[in-house]
Amino acid sequence: MPGYASRLHDYFTDHPDRFRLISWGQLELDAGDSLPHDSFRETVAHKVEQLRQAQEAGRLDAHWDPVDILVFVHQIATAWAAQPDLLPPSGEDRATFLTARRAAIITAVERLFPATTKN
Repeated sequence: MPGYASRLHDYFTDHPDRFRLISWGQLELDAGDSLPHDSFRETVAHKVEQLRQAQEAGRLDAHWDPVDILVFVHQIATAWAAQPDLLPPSGEDRATFLTARRAAIITAVERLFPATTKN
């Protein structure tokens, strides 16, 4: 989970236009409507199933609902992409700032959803 969160953070802080586009697209989704081949919902369902399998295998705490895990990790990972006004301008300061934010994201996800092993 920490690696996934880190990759999301990096991608969306590197491509803020894509983050805005996806965020806008999610505002247009209606929970009651679904297209026959809705790739967004299919992707989410696949990720939820992967989380469920990790829980069944004992690699992830089974007390969490997999949907909650996915939503919480996504929100933590994209927190800085959603706050462009708080980011330093481009350059060395920005890179240093985002590296520290990535470390904080990894730590937060590790602590919230630590890896487990079945005994």
